[in-house]
Amino acid sequence: MIRSLRRRILCAAVTLLFVLSVCGQALAAGVIRPVRVFVYENTLYSYMELEDIHSPVTQAEVKIGNQSFPASGRLETVRQAGFPITYLLLVDNSTSMPPFREQLVEFGSQLASGSGENTRFILATLGDDFQILSEDVPAAELGAQLAAMPFDENVTRLHTCIDSALDYFEQLPRQGAELREMVVITDAVQYDPAGGVPYEELLERIRQSDVMLHSLGLGTDAGALERLGKLTEASGGIHQVPGTELTAAAAADVLSETGGNLMVTGFDLEGCTASGEDQKVSFTFASRGTLVGSGEASVDLPGAGTDSAAETAAPEEAEGEESSPSSEEQESGGQPGQEDGSSQSDQEGIPQQTEPADGSSAAEQENTPSAGTAPQQPSGTGMLPLLIGAGAALTVVILIWLLAGRKKSKSKTQALPAPDAPGIYMRIDDQDHVLASGQTEFTLSGELTVGRDSGCSLVLNSSTAPLKAARIFVDNGFVRLEVLDPQASVLVNGEPAEGVRTLRSGDRISIDGLTFRPLF
Repeated sequence: MIRSLRRRILCAAVTLLFVLSVCGQALAAGVIRPVRVFVYENTLYSYMELEDIHSPVTQAEVKIGNQSFPASGRLETVRQAGFPITYLLLVDNSTSMPPFREQLVEFGSQLASGSGENTRFILATLGDDFQILSEDVPAAELGAQLAAMPFDENVTRLHTCIDSALDYFEQLPRQGAELREMVVITDAVQYDPAGGVPYEELLERIRQSDVMLHSLGLGTDAGALERLGKLTEASGGIHQVPGTELTAAAAADVLSETGGNLMVTGFDLEGCTASGEDQKVSFTFASRGTLVGSGEASVDLPGAGTDSAAETAAPEEAEGEESSPSSEEQESGGQPGQEDGSSQSDQEGIPQQTEPADGSSAAEQENTPSAGTAPQQPSGTGMLPLLIGAGAALTVVILIWLLAGRKKSKSKTQALPAPDAPGIYMRIDDQDHVLASGQTEFTLSGELTVGRDSGCSLVLNSSTAPLKAARIFVDNGFVRLEVLDPQASVLVNGEPAEGVRTLRSGDRISIDGLTFRPLF
């Protein structure tokens, strides 16, 4: 009788523990933070940041009203997808800017060198009015054009010029699913005798804009920089202030890495019956049937038969979104926010996601998003502490019962094997067949050596190349190239590479005239 009772108690306890575990896992699912969402040619594109999603995403869906649409493409980073990025650099041309010319040139030059081949630069100034200097600046000339700015404006209509820049940017024809980013470079001091666009009105427009706003704050006016940071925060962009701990070049690296590492995928809206402005959309990501992340946003949906792109509305926080700031708060500004991008690994034809918390790339993943039914989304996390507490208490009770009833039994513990170290998935594009080595896909956690030596990871088809010309390795989440032979002719995108250089996915590496491209 007693044994039967104990058996029933144990079965019930184990069942309850399982239920608590499943519920706790669902409530603790990660967060999808849509940064930009828009519709282009009947496909809804979402640029997003992922938080606390550590499992391979095998299923991605978006829900609009009572309709669900599966992902029509791969979940990957902007850089991996090869989507174009357009930067509009809006530079303060006022008489207070000459002391910052060196930082301006350093920032622009580094941003140009760190951007991929699908990046376009538009150069404009703000002052008495908004002016376009060039609509297509070659990356190699960006630093020189910034250095030549006169800085002769006596009026700084900061808010009005940002508003005009948004008008200009938003009327440009979209290049496919491009990510549009505006970088305001200014000391943030507003001087507009005519009053101009009110701060509150500009703040609301930035929230609704298709353009992602970033800012590089210069100078020491803390109040002005704070207000600029609040505008950037409303857009979900990055506000940076160079100083003793942050160089202008480092700020450019942060900006290019963050944009390139945003996750992006598309959803075919064929058969969608919803239309209109500010439509709520819900995203769910799953890993083999288990919910791993969810998030919400709002978007303008074109009506039936409309071919033009519908621009995004402001992304909504999945939980705990703050209300609009009061007038007093808007006048004084707020603390600028900054979201870190997620590093990403990828396998050809296979979606990936990263571990954003530490910036390291996720290990190679296995499946593509399927078109199955989306997992049920949890309603909230309010019960999570209660479930954790109940689970802990129940665990203690079971342990006491087991120890009392089985004094003669000794449990055997088995150490779990250490998880494999995460790496960055890399594929070598060898269209010219310059490599003698057959392997072109790697999970980069250490280094890849390049040369004509047969022991190199990438063996060059050359009798004159150095035995070991260079190595490709991971350093703090960045992929870098180091030249090992000072006599070697090593070029990156046609420019001589010396010492250590940060690589971007798709960079053209030439050694002894042999060219290949690492994709990661």
